[in-house]
Amino acid sequence: MKKIKILLAATSGGHLTQGLRLFQDLPGTELIVFSEKSRRLEDLPFRTYSYRRLCEHFFPTMLAAFLKSLFIIGKERPDWVISTGAECGTSAILAAKLLFRKTIFVETASRYRTTTASGRIVYPLVDHFYVQHEESLKLFGEKARYIGGVL
Repeated sequence: MKKIKILLAATSGGHLTQGLRLFQDLPGTELIVFSEKSRRLEDLPFRTYSYRRLCEHFFPTMLAAFLKSLFIIGKERPDWVISTGAECGTSAILAAKLLFRKTIFVETASRYRTTTASGRIVYPLVDHFYVQHEESLKLFGEKARYIGGVL
């Protein structure tokens, strides 16, 4: 049976921790990780790709991550592109939609009273949108589904 290939795109720290907690041990899957260049990424037991922050401004970093995402998705051909947020996750979701890949976005557990910029950007585009707090359902539309807390 062919393994389902998942590209997990999330910035390092909490976003990556949540994504790994959700998707690293799924049977029948092959996980590929895309995140900011960091020591943590080097220590993961998966195939990884990274990008460097160009500066502290959102747009240049997101553009660099978007271009790298196009390359990764074209090369790896994942069945699903999944993100838990921030610049590289948003960029990967946008690239995935351009390249006709299925997408999932999981809103970060740290936000339940307000939405993240990533969540607002990708909500209309993704195939599945999940939140980790019931209160978050009212912040989004009918597409949002509650999955419970990850951590």
